[in-house]
Amino acid sequence: MNDPSSNLPNNQLQFLRELVEEHASVAGDIVRVGHSLWAIHGFFPVDCDVLMAEFDSYDQATNTLAQLSPRSRRRDDFSSSADRLDYE
Repeated sequence: MNDPSSNLPNNQLQFLRELVEEHASVAGDIVRVGHSLWAIHGFFPVDCDVLMAEFDSYDQATNTLAQLSPRSRRRDDFSSSADRLDYE
């Protein structure tokens, strides 16, 4: 993601919605991938679990995840809430 505007929450929300339209599913948690970098990950039928969108803050990631339709979530994530995972 070389374009600085690509991390903007509205751009990421639209990107996630497009991925869901293409049969991807989104996990219900937020992953910490750097000092001040958070991500939403998900599942592609061919690639399995992958990072789907990056954010500059946990709050941006959480707010974006909350705006996605529950239908976009993986079936095993329906009962879980957004959790902080740390993969640093």
